[in-house]
Amino acid sequence: MNIIADWPWLLPAIACGISLVFLMIRFPKVWLGLFLAALPYFLTDTGKGLSATEVVAGGLFTSTILMWMFWRIVVDPRPLVKGWTDFLLLFFIVAAFANIIIAKVNNVGLMGWAVDWSYLLLMLYYFPFREEFGQNKRTFNQFLVLSGISSTLMALYSTYNFKQRMAENMVYAYQIMSSRSAVLGPIFLLSICITVVVILFATRNSTRLIAIGVTLVNLVALGLTFTRTLWVMVFFCIFLAMVFMRYRQNMRLLIGSTAILSVLFLSLYIVYPKITVITAKYIQVRFASSTQITGGDLSFETRILEANNAWRKVKESPLGGNGLRARFVTWAPIEQWHNSTAFVHIGYVGIIHKLGFPTAIIIFAVLIGFALRALRNAWDARTSTALPLIRALAIGTFAFIPAVFVNIFMAGIFDQRYGNVMFAFVFASVAIAEDLLRRARTEPSLQHVQ
Repeated sequence: MNIIADWPWLLPAIACGISLVFLMIRFPKVWLGLFLAALPYFLTDTGKGLSATEVVAGGLFTSTILMWMFWRIVVDPRPLVKGWTDFLLLFFIVAAFANIIIAKVNNVGLMGWAVDWSYLLLMLYYFPFREEFGQNKRTFNQFLVLSGISSTLMALYSTYNFKQRMAENMVYAYQIMSSRSAVLGPIFLLSICITVVVILFATRNSTRLIAIGVTLVNLVALGLTFTRTLWVMVFFCIFLAMVFMRYRQNMRLLIGSTAILSVLFLSLYIVYPKITVITAKYIQVRFASSTQITGGDLSFETRILEANNAWRKVKESPLGGNGLRARFVTWAPIEQWHNSTAFVHIGYVGIIHKLGFPTAIIIFAVLIGFALRALRNAWDARTSTALPLIRALAIGTFAFIPAVFVNIFMAGIFDQRYGNVMFAFVFASVAIAEDLLRRARTEPSLQHVQ
């Protein structure tokens, strides 16, 4: 048997793995930067199962974060756990691993179980993000720049894929829906929440222009997801951010956003007039269907039926769950058939179905804990003397928090790659902003000079 001939990607994968381990130890910021740069491809669902490159990328990212955690705990004397939310997050990962016993008892394939558990490990990137980019003003700026580049690449990649699917598949106007991809929608919304606030707080025109560019790219990508919930959450999250900003900033936001959106719509109409008109009409239809709970909005009916059937399995095993990747049978209104699935759109029910109440409550507590910390950050940012971008990150991250809980209800993001990476970024943003806001009270380098 010729291993190299059967798996031609093996040697490159080993080389990449050794390189990542070296960077993780010697240049951790470069390692994290490569991780962020690879996200547009890694987080995009191909719809064709796991490809070899996805398996290799997932293996490298999950193994290196485990190695970093081990290295940080064993070699570095500084404490890694800095609060009860940190402790509960680590406890959740360990408790979820113990779920392998439940999965085995319920005849769940161990490979499928391992893939789902590996997705949870992506939340651990919160720790290196916090440790490496929360050190000072310079590393904080690096965090914002790398995150902005990553979100822009994701938005461009998603828009490009939409255009390609339109060219390949679309014959009739109603088929525009088949070209969309809603996978990265919540990440686009997160980027918009932060960059909009950055625009209003930035003191340099160059920073403001870059933030405007990132916002527009992500707005386009978010629009092309055709996800009504995310569209509504844009307005809600921005309104929430306005509560923590000054009157003059809010007026600039209202006037500027109206002008920018008008220019954006006109530009799209000039370049793609027919598609723009069709899209506008389709948006009206999407919102109109939301008022029809029965017989109109089949997506909503699908979610309710999934949740009800998954909940029946919860009642059978409320404590230990049924195992990650455990399947159940439900009716699919759109396809008109009974479907055996492991995915539950209502993520609260899905995580309880797979891990049981006790383990699910742990991660719920983690999310609530970070939400409370984010609220405190946004409140402190109102009167803080910290640098404007620190305050902007604090307010923008908190503005996105309600969308986290809504998206869990709509998209079951616990068993999605993008969802767990999003958790890591949100947790890191909350922790970094919290620490820098506190330190700005005594450190002149983190204070804004009027």
